[in-house]
Amino acid sequence: NDYIRQWVLKTKTYLNILLEQEVPSDRSCTICGTDGVYKCHGCFGEPLYCTNCCRMNHQRLPFHRISQWTGAFFKESCLVKIGMVMWLGHARTPCPWEDDTGESAFFADGGAEGLVTSDSEGTSDEQSNAPFAQEAHDLPTGMPFIKNNKTMTTIVDKSGVHTHMVKYCTCPGAPSADIQLFQMGLFPASFLEPKTAFSFGVLDDFLLDNLECGTLAMNYYSKLRRMTTRVFPHLVPDRYQELMRVTRQWRKLKLLKWNGFSHEDKEVMPGNLALFCPACPQPGINVTLPTGDDAEGLNGSDLETPRWLYSRSLVMDGNFKAEHLHAANPSDEVSLMDGRGFMVGDHIYKEHLSLAKEAIQRSEYNNHRTVNQANATRHRLEATGIGGCACARHGCFVPHAMVDFQKGERQMNMDYALCEALKVNAEGICHALTFYDVNCQYHKHLKDRIAESPILQIHRELEIIPGIGLWHVHGHQDSCYVRYASNFIEGTGRIDGEIMETLWAPLNIISPSACGMGTPHQKECLDYQMNDCNFMKMIRMSKSLCRKYRQAVKGIAESTQAFQKLHETADPRQVQDWEAQERLAQARRLRDPTAMDIYEVQLQKVPTRKQQELQLLASQGQHPGQACRRGAATWLAEGLTIEEVQITLQMDVRKLGRRWMDTQRLDICRQRDTLQRDINQWVDAGTTFLGDGLGDDDIQPMELQLLTLQDDSQDETDEPENDYRVFELEKVVIPLPSNLGLERCAALGVTDLVDQELTLRQGQANDALHNIRVHLADKVVIFRRTVRTAKSQATSTRAWAQVHSVDRAVSINASIYSKCQSQLCKLAADDAVSERYQQLLKEHLKVSTAVADPNSRGQRNNMLAWFWSMDVQGDSNSSDWLNE
Repeated sequence: NDYIRQWVLKTKTYLNILLEQEVPSDRSCTICGTDGVYKCHGCFGEPLYCTNCCRMNHQRLPFHRISQWTGAFFKESCLVKIGMVMWLGHARTPCPWEDDTGESAFFADGGAEGLVTSDSEGTSDEQSNAPFAQEAHDLPTGMPFIKNNKTMTTIVDKSGVHTHMVKYCTCPGAPSADIQLFQMGLFPASFLEPKTAFSFGVLDDFLLDNLECGTLAMNYYSKLRRMTTRVFPHLVPDRYQELMRVTRQWRKLKLLKWNGFSHEDKEVMPGNLALFCPACPQPGINVTLPTGDDAEGLNGSDLETPRWLYSRSLVMDGNFKAEHLHAANPSDEVSLMDGRGFMVGDHIYKEHLSLAKEAIQRSEYNNHRTVNQANATRHRLEATGIGGCACARHGCFVPHAMVDFQKGERQMNMDYALCEALKVNAEGICHALTFYDVNCQYHKHLKDRIAESPILQIHRELEIIPGIGLWHVHGHQDSCYVRYASNFIEGTGRIDGEIMETLWAPLNIISPSACGMGTPHQKECLDYQMNDCNFMKMIRMSKSLCRKYRQAVKGIAESTQAFQKLHETADPRQVQDWEAQERLAQARRLRDPTAMDIYEVQLQKVPTRKQQELQLLASQGQHPGQACRRGAATWLAEGLTIEEVQITLQMDVRKLGRRWMDTQRLDICRQRDTLQRDINQWVDAGTTFLGDGLGDDDIQPMELQLLTLQDDSQDETDEPENDYRVFELEKVVIPLPSNLGLERCAALGVTDLVDQELTLRQGQANDALHNIRVHLADKVVIFRRTVRTAKSQATSTRAWAQVHSVDRAVSINASIYSKCQSQLCKLAADDAVSERYQQLLKEHLKVSTAVADPNSRGQRNNMLAWFWSMDVQGDSNSSDWLNE
């Protein structure tokens, strides 16, 4: 901002310089000093040239744009109008076999509108050449190109669309016209008598724009037309179709060159024109597999040759954004790649689909599209999406392992992709980890499907270990977590089971534009995008791996220290049993995934207040005591209920503040009247247990610090000062043992009630914490699914009303728990109970939508509040949202 403020003062100076460049005071030729008629916009500083100097200086710069001085202003022109000819061969000099070595054949009859043969301002020449302008389809004067002239060649460059007179070498044995153009860095749009060519620079520029910005060919060529002439871009020759065709050829040539097929004549095999991950183990390329005794150690526990060091890790996924329409004329399409890149070849793939048996899948987990849409069909689409494999550690697409979907993400599609991925430079690899959203179902009969197929093949000794990414595994059944999560797979390391989602994102930018292309053209576009994605991964991989290595070294030091502390405190015999169970489970997991259930955490649901009350009543029935003590548990439970009503009423009064409406005041008075009756009945019943020894000193105002999520508009919570003010029953302390105190209870002879209330208070605390967890989870889902997706003011208002309602419920339960926790301290709870029921703070009640997004960044080391892990099983069974 400081820079902008300073620049504003210089605006006038900058503007004056721009205007001066439009009409320069000195119009001398930069080279010879004569009258400068032409200004070149491509040369540095936009110098002025005379006609001859401009023509000679641009023999090797034929794609610069120039303007001609008319006496009053500069108008757009082009180099061909000043007599420049592009000679091919003979070091860009005229061919000795060329009969017409000059420009007379074209320029003698006024072939160039506005041609200037002298250094004059050219006004008379323009008048003399007017008839040609009429013949050329009435082009306006001053066009920077010549249109519809058979002697001209249209050349498309980064600077725009140019027309040039191209002279070919006609010596005996000279190459054909298209070869001569190509040798000069111009890609011809045809072979016989080419009249359109594209510079290598414009083709590279378009491909880079398409990769980085997702620029469409139509938009790119529209930009070139506007660069040619700002006023009449619609008159520029249209070479959009030629650009599309030549771009396909250019991609193929670049891939052949990059992959070394220009040095020797060899057959291009499937996947040969695609780059693969340089860090994944590829025997014979970047790793040498151990032999002899060392090879035997791969199946054991030899730390010097660990099995995971020579394992291939793959992620499988589908992308439903890469749709493709039916081709208009599929029999006339020509493929330039056909399986040489990332997309598989058509012939064998279609043969596999025709032979494979379709298995109808049923989703066994929540709200994912992979299974639910596996058999979805859309008649207007030839392909409903694409799917394939990438390396799990580094996120590189696997060559010749991408398939298209005809109905949805079916097993037969992914079977072919996986088998092709496991063939890529994998000779001798015996172990592979595969991560797939539905591996719990997909992997069940994988080997059977491969054995039954005459086309699918994998190495016999290959062992495939299934896994599910950490984001998706939380949407599965609970048993899938320990069976398929990467945390429990030996040698997995730090991988991203959802890394393909990040790879689809840039691919989805061009997918809509490729939807209507021909089938081969679409696949070539996707191949080139995926190849560039792998290339960008490769050039940045060393820095990324170094950073991950430093993090791993630091992390293993911290983990080792924590593990050693745990190991030192554990029973050695129990540790031996655990290690034996682990080895057995890992050995059996491929044959029986349920063997991994030993890792399942067995949590028992904490008892609620009702369950505690039932337990106390049952114990009274089994061990009858004094008649006056029967029913004490129910009486105490009713007292806890009264306290909860008081807290809720206090919350309502606090929310109203000082300004009450008559309706609100009436509602509060009615609630207090009901509360008064309940307290009176409860106190009368209490004389049975407490006797008549209670006095007025035992009834005191309640002191409670309410925990609220929403800030009240008023700091004062008292009622308005008026004649209607009444006694605040919600602040009356009822004579529960915790309120009377241990000494007073001992004096009254009711110490047994202390233990009963202590038990009930624990159940009350469990209920309150459970409600807090469930309501906070509800709040997260409301934010994600309702608040953020609200499209109107009315929808947003209703969504926020839901949020405020949940906040009120959280505040009430938090205040109930705080009251309960303080009463537990008064009841002299033991250390175990005090440690379990910790103090609840307001910051503990804050949640982020990241709770429902385990894949978001920066959560690896984040810890939830202490109460989230108290009763996982009970919470999951009672709340679908919290389970999600």
